[in-house]
Amino acid sequence: MKHLKALQSGAVGAAAVALLAVGTTTAQADPGNPTVGYGYPDHARQVACVQFFVNWYTGMRIEVDGKFGPRTQLGVKRLQDISNRTWATQELAVDGVFGPRTGQVVLTHAKKDRGMDQYKAASCSHVLPSYSVVY
Repeated sequence: MKHLKALQSGAVGAAAVALLAVGTTTAQADPGNPTVGYGYPDHARQVACVQFFVNWYTGMRIEVDGKFGPRTQLGVKRLQDISNRTWATQELAVDGVFGPRTGQVVLTHAKKDRGMDQYKAASCSHVLPSYSVVY
């Protein structure tokens, strides 16, 4: 009887650890994250993540400094245009603003892009605006 209780207790503990492990390795976008761009309260980590995706998809070499300036805005416009012409799941306004629509399209595409630094993309998915969980 002692062995049965120990076995049951161990199985429950192992299941709990497995459940926690699954939960901690799944990155999720937050639909409540604010938009990134001029006129919005930009946060350095968000802007740095936008700059990461801009550099990856446009080939621009914007300094990843967490500051939203004219080159970052131009990069977001180029990213939106490239997305519209090649892989967008929905048409994006080419406005230089990285909002939920742009976030949704970019993060969905990044998840499928096996050449990308998936660790960086997943960590950025926590801070960028998106309509739903995509990572």
